[in-house]
Amino acid sequence: MTKKLTTNEIGTLWTQNLQAGMSIQVLKYFLETVEDENIKEIIDQAFQVSNDVYEQTQHYLEAGDLPIPVGFTEDDVNLEAPKLFSDALLLQFVENMGKAGLLAYSVSLSSSVTQEVRSFYSNILIDTTKFFNSAVTTSISKGIFTSSPQIEIEKEVEFVKGKKYLSPFHKRSLNAVEMTHLFENIKSNAVGELLCTGFAQTTNSKKVQTFMIKGRDTSQKHIKLFTQQFNESNIHPPMGSSAYVTQSTIAPFTNKLIVFLISVLTSTGQGNYSTASSASLRYDLVLLYQKLAIETGLYAKDGLDLMIKNQWLEEPPQAVNRTKLFDLIKE
Repeated sequence: MTKKLTTNEIGTLWTQNLQAGMSIQVLKYFLETVEDENIKEIIDQAFQVSNDVYEQTQHYLEAGDLPIPVGFTEDDVNLEAPKLFSDALLLQFVENMGKAGLLAYSVSLSSSVTQEVRSFYSNILIDTTKFFNSAVTTSISKGIFTSSPQIEIEKEVEFVKGKKYLSPFHKRSLNAVEMTHLFENIKSNAVGELLCTGFAQTTNSKKVQTFMIKGRDTSQKHIKLFTQQFNESNIHPPMGSSAYVTQSTIAPFTNKLIVFLISVLTSTGQGNYSTASSASLRYDLVLLYQKLAIETGLYAKDGLDLMIKNQWLEEPPQAVNRTKLFDLIKE
């Protein structure tokens, strides 16, 4: 690599190296416990993409003489642990992973300057798109895909005639954009709820268990609030029932990994709420998302505090502290 990496590139490459290292260990366990061969193929695709991201980001960081995250290793996963999640939940997790990857790699591509780095992100976006589409297609073919509601749409184009359209006091029916965000947030919270449930019953730490139970309860609360919005418009979103947690109490992952994983998902949820708030045209929905974003942010802080206390949180690359350098100068 001939060009020095920019600050944006350093930040995204470092972050994605850390997250890809975590994903590799998670997907290794999924490959060991999945029973459906078609779903196993999708998980393997996701594993290959994560492995490529890990190797390439490490290459660029090393070429730039930059610190490599300690991250996660085979010591953070117990491949002999019994099956904890149903195959349907594994597939939903990979689908969510694909969505998050498409967003993250798009942002990274748009903020990169170096030709090699832009080519890398462009190729990873293609590979991520492939396994995401495969996940959705497989889920539909097996009848376990949770689809958004189907509604009758008015045929004529209309323009907003007054502020009543935005009013929280005269609630109109949800529009298609608002339903999209409500439904997607229900789906992501449903996955989060089950992951937290599984991690709560397998961790050996009371504090980590308390953190996971709080995450489960928060997800349940948010699902209920979002579903209520559909019910008030006489729309009932379909919900999947094939995703579940087994009765295993043997931990497949270390506490460090599961707290980090849930923290990453929580940060993604905060971003989803901000996007939904901006896209919604009913003030009550805007206020709901802002309120839940604050609640999610406080939960994310609990995770950060837990990681800091246990010295699990790595510092991203940062600028040289020149004040310290100045202090080294003696009279």
